[in-house]
Amino acid sequence: MLLMKGSMTNAPVMSIQTGRSLGAVSDAIIDPRKLEIVAWYIKGSTLDHQPAVVMSQDFRELGSLGAIVDSADKIISPSDVVRLQKILDHGFKFEGIKVFDDDGNKLGRVETYAFDPEGFDIEQIYIRPKLLSRLSLSYLIVGRKQIVELNNQKMIVKSPKTAAPVVEKAPEAAEPPAKFENPFRGEAPKPVPETKRV
Repeated sequence: MLLMKGSMTNAPVMSIQTGRSLGAVSDAIIDPRKLEIVAWYIKGSTLDHQPAVVMSQDFRELGSLGAIVDSADKIISPSDVVRLQKILDHGFKFEGIKVFDDDGNKLGRVETYAFDPEGFDIEQIYIRPKLLSRLSLSYLIVGRKQIVELNNQKMIVKSPKTAAPVVEKAPEAAEPPAKFENPFRGEAPKPVPETKRV
């Protein structure tokens, strides 16, 4: 089951040790070489670090209702992890990157993405088409296997004639709850709809 990135924005981060909220998810930190979410920025008035992050592997449970970590000790400064600092030095920001096909045609820009909550690999990318194409479609969906090249300026994918299915609208991200509930004991998160590959 995949989760939309937007379903994590402002989702509460809870401590299994105290049962209390430690903060809320702010944004993802992506390693562009693996197209993997390696960590998440956390915001909150009681945090010991600014900025503060949780490494993806330190989430015990994760779902559209929120996230659980062992304790506040899992919320760290980005400078505490050398590997993470090297990724941050890339200055990579996925949303908004220009997307071209391998024939050189501009398809649009990355709008959002869906990821696997087990391994944190980004599996589907939702592309907002360029202005003239918006009359006929809302989003293009690209799977990670269709990516030919990715850097800070652009992403190149296989031609949509053979690779990129079209959908009318990307799934809406669920609003995070005001009160935290265990995502694996409450209502199950809604899966990203399956799309037909051409």
